[in-house]
Formats: sequence, C-alpha cells, structure tokens
Amino acid sequence: MTRDNVTLLSFISFLLFSGLYNVEGELIQWRPCPYPNAATASNCTIHEVYVDPCEDAASGKPCNFKRGISANMTFHYTPSFSSESIQGGIYWTIDSIDIPILSVRSNPCSLTTCPLEAGQKNIYHLETTVRRYPLREYDLKWRIWNDQQEECCFIYQITITR
Repeated sequence: MTRDNVTLLSFISFLLFSGLYNVEGELIQWRPCPYPNAATASNCTIHEVYVDPCEDAASGKPCNFKRGISANMTFHYTPSFSSESIQGGIYWTIDSIDIPILSVRSNPCSLTTCPLEAGQKNIYHLETTVRRYPLREYDLKWRIWNDQQEECCFIYQITITR
C-alpha cells in the first residue's frame, strides 16, 4: 500500500469515526407524545432522533420527503421496562387521532435489540420508501410498545412533496 493510500484511508476513517460524517442522518427536533392524563409517566427516554434525508433539520423545519425516495429513520432510546417482544407503528396524528401510515414490520425486534431490558440504551433503525401519500405536512407519531401497553413514543414533522 502506498503512502498516499494510507493517508486517504486514515482520512476516511477519521471522518467515519469522528462524527463529522453522520451515517445515521440529520439530528432532528421531536416532541414527546401527549397522554390524556397529564400524570401519566413516560415509559421511555428518547435520546436523539435522526432522519436521512433531512436537509432542513438544522433550521428546525420539517424533513422534506419527495415521493419515491428511500428514507432512513433512527432513534436512540432507553426503555424503563423490560419486554420479550414488542410491536411498532408509525402514525399520522391529527387532533388526537392516530391513522396508521406505516406498519413497522411484523417483527420490530429485527430493527432493534430484543428482548428489551429496562435501563439499557438501544438503537431502533428503519429504512422505508416514501409512498404516494397526499402532498402535505404530517405530524408522525412513532411508537413501540409491549403487551402491557408500556411504550416508547415521540412525534416529529415531515412534509411530502413531488
């Protein structure tokens, strides 16, 4: 290997492992899911949420998705509950009504570590294609839960365009 190749390989490694090149996407703004009873405690801590593509993330604007593109969505979380299995879904939420927009596979454990252990930080990653949903801005609610209705839940905004 030549000296130039070693220098190039070292530079690429530096970019990948230094955080200058984020393979997860752009860090986006999100908000916790509201619960009807304000005293209801969250069963999960959401640390960060990444979406790719999301060029407007730094300015706090919704992620702009064009129909037909592939999108990657990743979140880091720590559940306060343990569970052998989980279910998951992404919903368009409007006026406290959740409309299923994307089923998160029949086995969400293929997208995160299972079984879930209380207090253990996890990463959940999903890659999907943006389908022919109506062109508009959406509040997306992302949920994973167990049979005891303990859940991790957050909301973020996207806009679907042509």
